[in-house]
Amino acid sequence: MLGTLSYVLSIGSLICFILVLIKLFQSEGALKGILGLICGLYTFIWGWMHQDKLGVKNLMLYWTLLIIASIVLGVMGGVALMPKFGQ
Repeated sequence: MLGTLSYVLSIGSLICFILVLIKLFQSEGALKGILGLICGLYTFIWGWMHQDKLGVKNLMLYWTLLIIASIVLGVMGGVALMPKFGQ
């Protein structure tokens, strides 16, 4: 169950990344677009910095929520495995 949900969150996050990356390429050119492709954190921060100008506020909110949900899910999965390590 947690694995399937993790895949869904990852795919959603990847889609958001690609959409913001397209905006990055269109607005800033190839050099910064390639930097955004190599470093997803740059794309994420750039998207938040330019969200008003590009009209991607909802997209950035969804991407942020997907990242937070992935972190919470990862912690829940780790906690679920803890009893198995004690045996």
